[in-house]
Amino acid sequence: MKPGRVPLGRRGAILSMELVLVLPIFLLLIFGIAEFSMLMSAHARVTSAAQSGVRLMSLSGASASEVEERVGELLGGSLAAGSVINVEPAEYAGQIGRIHVRVPMSSASPDLLWMTGFSLSDRYLESSAAMVVERVALTDGAEADSEPAL
Repeated sequence: MKPGRVPLGRRGAILSMELVLVLPIFLLLIFGIAEFSMLMSAHARVTSAAQSGVRLMSLSGASASEVEERVGELLGGSLAAGSVINVEPAEYAGQIGRIHVRVPMSSASPDLLWMTGFSLSDRYLESSAAMVVERVALTDGAEADSEPAL
């Protein structure tokens, strides 16, 4: 046998040792990519829902409850379950209306990296949106298109 060559019987042991050393790092990388992509997708949905909700409030003069309902629909069932939606409607046309949406990361992605110390519990995806309100919902359900009467 030539020097530097591994006997056929030991080749399997070396390959299994390589697998034991490389597999955890490879799985960590794959789980990290999967979790990151799910969180990025959920963050895009949260941002889009907040922007659509503030646009609805701005252009149609929808009430705060209608906006909350619409944002919840846009988030979807899994994200809306634990979400907190704060709507700050404007009192008059020309003022700024705001929406803040907060969703737990645990409802957006499975906690794949818990074994490394990076846990999704007590972490949140948040998004805010603001827009100048063109119509304001009145208390009796009617809409006002213009400035308040002096």
